[in-house]
Amino acid sequence: MLSKSLRIPVGFLITGLLWAWFSDPIITLFFKEINIHIRDMIRSGNDFIFVGIISIVLYYRIKHQQKQLSVSEKQYRRLFELNPNPMAVVNRESLQFVEVNRSAIELYGYTSDEFLSMTINDIRPHEDRQKAADALKMREYGLRRVGTWRHLKKNGEQLYMSIVSYDIDFNKMPCTLVMANNVTGLVLKEEKIKSQNEALHEIAWLNSHEVRKSLCSVMSLTALLKDASSEFERSEYIRMIEQCTNELDDVLKKTNNRVDQLKEYNKKDQLAVH
Repeated sequence: MLSKSLRIPVGFLITGLLWAWFSDPIITLFFKEINIHIRDMIRSGNDFIFVGIISIVLYYRIKHQQKQLSVSEKQYRRLFELNPNPMAVVNRESLQFVEVNRSAIELYGYTSDEFLSMTINDIRPHEDRQKAADALKMREYGLRRVGTWRHLKKNGEQLYMSIVSYDIDFNKMPCTLVMANNVTGLVLKEEKIKSQNEALHEIAWLNSHEVRKSLCSVMSLTALLKDASSEFERSEYIRMIEQCTNELDDVLKKTNNRVDQLKEYNKKDQLAVH
């Protein structure tokens, strides 16, 4: 099977060869009684007719191909422009934005003209800029899942974006097509769960170690207090018991504070759901 790009030239080559092969014998056969000069004129006319027909057919074929390319270009343009995820074309050398879609404009708060005057560093925290530039310039063929990055909106709000990229040539420039997925809510939720788990771990540790330690100390000192042989020894045991109870009170306060924090987290989650 011939590729689509070869079908037209091969088809015209075969047609031209068949025309040249059969037209001259036909002219000779039907016009053998005519003057040779007139026959030569007929052959020339035949050649002009062939060239004219080929030119007309080529014109309409090229026009049809251009129309198909135009339709295809519009479709891909719409896929880029109307994609619900922010998308951009970035120059790999200058790091400048070349194209951005509507979702990027709406999410980040910049106009199209503002975006096209910016580089990828302008939407990133300062500490992430060099790492982002190195990642963009790294040449890898095919689709790349670059990971989750911190981005900044025009108003300074921080976003967490999962990035997928693909190297392309755009307007004769080495570029990268970038698609970003906003995962800010997911990342913040994971951080909240992590913080809650740390609080639960701390509460469990306080209960299993600090509370038990202070409680055991109080129990041991109380037993010793019962067997105290002098007033000085008894007062010393009482002082140590008071010290242990104060430590126990501090541990309980810490536990209560962590419990209150967990309640606040849960309250915020419930408000977010409603």
